[in-house]
Amino acid sequence: NRQRLTEAIDAGLRLGAGAVAVESLKAPKPRKSDDSEEQRFQTEDGESIAYSEEFACPVHGAFLPEMSPRVFSFNNPLGACPSCQGLGVQRNFSHDLVIDRVATVEEGCIRPFRRSMMSGWYRRQMTQTCDHYGIPSDTPFGELDDDAQDILLNGTGSTSINFEFRSKSGSSYRMVRPWEGVFARLRRTYTDTSSDRTRSRLTSYMNDEPCPECNGQKLNEAVSRVTVGGVSLPDISFCSVLEALAVVQHWRLGGLDDTWDKLDRDVPDTDTVNQTEHLDERSLFISREIIKEIESRLRFLALVGLDYLTLDRRANTLSGGESQRIRLATQIGTRLTGVMYVLDEPSIGLHPRDNGRLLETLRELTSLGNTLLVVEHDEATLRQADWLIDLGPGAGKEGGRIVVSGVLDELLTSKESVTGAYLSGRESIPLPEDRASPEEDRWLIVRGARENNLQDIDVRIPLGCMVAVTGVSGSGKTSLVSSTIAPSLVRELHGADTTPGSYDRIEGFEHIDKTIAINQSPIGRTPRSNPATYTGAFSPIRDLFAKTNLAKERGYQPGQFSFNVRGGRCEACKGAGSTKLEMNFLADVWVVCDVCKGKRYTRETLEVEWRGKNIHDVLEMNVAEACEFFANQRSIFRILSTIRDVGLGYIHLGQPATTLSGGEAQRVKLATELRRP
Repeated sequence: NRQRLTEAIDAGLRLGAGAVAVESLKAPKPRKSDDSEEQRFQTEDGESIAYSEEFACPVHGAFLPEMSPRVFSFNNPLGACPSCQGLGVQRNFSHDLVIDRVATVEEGCIRPFRRSMMSGWYRRQMTQTCDHYGIPSDTPFGELDDDAQDILLNGTGSTSINFEFRSKSGSSYRMVRPWEGVFARLRRTYTDTSSDRTRSRLTSYMNDEPCPECNGQKLNEAVSRVTVGGVSLPDISFCSVLEALAVVQHWRLGGLDDTWDKLDRDVPDTDTVNQTEHLDERSLFISREIIKEIESRLRFLALVGLDYLTLDRRANTLSGGESQRIRLATQIGTRLTGVMYVLDEPSIGLHPRDNGRLLETLRELTSLGNTLLVVEHDEATLRQADWLIDLGPGAGKEGGRIVVSGVLDELLTSKESVTGAYLSGRESIPLPEDRASPEEDRWLIVRGARENNLQDIDVRIPLGCMVAVTGVSGSGKTSLVSSTIAPSLVRELHGADTTPGSYDRIEGFEHIDKTIAINQSPIGRTPRSNPATYTGAFSPIRDLFAKTNLAKERGYQPGQFSFNVRGGRCEACKGAGSTKLEMNFLADVWVVCDVCKGKRYTRETLEVEWRGKNIHDVLEMNVAEACEFFANQRSIFRILSTIRDVGLGYIHLGQPATTLSGGEAQRVKLATELRRP
C-alpha cells in the first residue's frame, strides 16, 4: 500500500530526525546491541537500506551542509578549513630561517640560539647530544645525514642524555633527560615567554606554511571534493589567470577560442587544464551565464597584463600597478558608457611586451564612448594618445603652464616642450662612456632561490656595479630582489627581524658593509612629516635661527623653532598647521588651523627672522629657492643640493609627506642616503 508506506516513512523521518532505515519484509528484525551504528542497521539474513533528508550518511554520521555558494567560501565557517580557519596557512618556524646550513653545531648553526642569553647552554646541549650519538659537531649542518639532522631538530624521543654544564664561576650542573629538539624548544619558548621582545624576535624566524590539513586549499575536505568538469574549486584557485581562462573555455567549448591569438600566449600545459572536461548540455544550460561572466573577467585580467597572477594571490602582496590594473579590468567588465576614467601611470612596472596589450584595453574603453584622462610618462602611451596636454615647461614655480594642448605632431614640433624634445629625439639620455667592470673576487651569489615562481635558481651579482634586473611582468624580479636578497642582507648584516623568501644560501656577505632598501613607501603618514625633517636639513636650519640676535635676546634654543615640541609651536594644532576632523564613517579630513592659519608657530616665534625670512617662510620655499637662500651655509646647502640633484627642486621643504607621490618619496629617501658623508 503506497499510502501506508509513505506514512511509515514520514513517521520514521520525523522520529529519526531526518534519517530512516527501510528493511525487507522477509528479513528478520534488527539486532538490539550496543555495538556500532553500522551494526544496528544490519540483519542476520539481509541488509537495511538507509535514507536521509539531509546531505548526510546515516550509517557513519557524516554530514554535509546544503551546497549553496556560501559553502564554497573560505570566509564562511561552513566552508573554511577547521584547522586554519580558511587562511590556508599556519605560522610555523621555518627551516630556512632557523638553520644556517653552512655553520657547524660548534659555530652555532641554529640562528635563534645565537642571540639568546642561554646560547651557551643550548649549544652545549646540542654538542653533548652529538657526542651521545656520534654526530660530528664540527661538520656543517647541511652536510650531516638525515638521521643526524632529525635528532638535532626534532629530539631524541624517550632516550635520555646525560647533560653537564660548567659555569664561569666554576659551578657544575648535571641533568639526565631527553633532548627535546630545536623546534620543540623554540615552540615552547614562543608559547611560554611573557616577553614581547622575545616573542617578536622569534616571530622573525617564522613564516607562513601551507596548512597540513587542507594543504593550503583553505576549504574543508568535503567542499574540496566537489568538482565541475573534473576540476575542484581549490584546483582552479591555484591556477594563474591564463590557466583559469583555459579551464573555463574547456568547460564551455571543450577547447579554446581565438582569444589566445590576441593574447599571444602559449596554451598552458598543466594537469588542471588537461584534466578539465567539456560540460554536458544540461550543465551548460544551467551555468552558461555564470561561465560567461567568469570568462569575461579572466579575459580582461589577461588583456591588462595580469595573466601571470594566481587567483588565490593575496591582495596585500600586489604592487600598486597591479592593483590599479585589476580595478581597470573590473571597470572594463562592467561595459559602462559615458564615464571619465582617471588613471595615474597605469603602465608603471610593466614590461614593454605587456604595455601593448594594456594600451589595446584602454582603447576598448574609449570605443565604448568613455573618456580616459591618463597621467603618464611612458613614450608608447603618449604616442597612442588622441590628445596631449603638456604642462611645464619646468617644475614647481617654473611649471604650472600649458605648453602644448593638441595632437602628437604639435608636441613633437614645440620648441618649448621638454617632453616633445625627448619624444622627437632632439634630446636623449646619454649612455655612460665608462662602465664599471666586475671584479673577479667581489660577487654576491644567491644559491637555490625559490620564492614564489623562482625555479631554484642561482644568481651571481657583481658588486661595485649598477645591476639592472629586468624581465616580463611576473617573471620573478620582485621575488628575487625585494623578497629574497634585500631582506636576507638586512637580516645578516644588521640583525633585522625580516623574513626573506626561500633560498639555500647567499655567499659574499663579507664584501658588503651595509644594505639600504629604498622603496616607494611614504616617508610619513601625517602632515607633520616633511622633506626637511626626513632628510635632516631642518636641524641645522633651526640652529641657524637660534643664533640670530633676537633669538639670543629672548633666550630661544633650537627647540623653539621645532613644531614637534612645546615652546614655539602653535598648541592649537600641535605644530601640524592643520587639525584633523574626524568624519566617523568617512575618511578623516585635515583642515587649516584657525589659530596659526597653517603657519605652525606662535606669533612670537615668527618674529625671529634670518635674512628677512622667518621659519615659516623657509618651510614654504621650494628646494631650488632654498639652495640659493642657504648657499653660504655649507651644512644646509649640502643636504638641499642633493634633494635638488635627484630631480626634486620643485617640492617645498615643509610639504606634508602625505602629499608626496611614491616616486617622490623614494627620491627623498635616496637623497637622504646620498648626502651622508
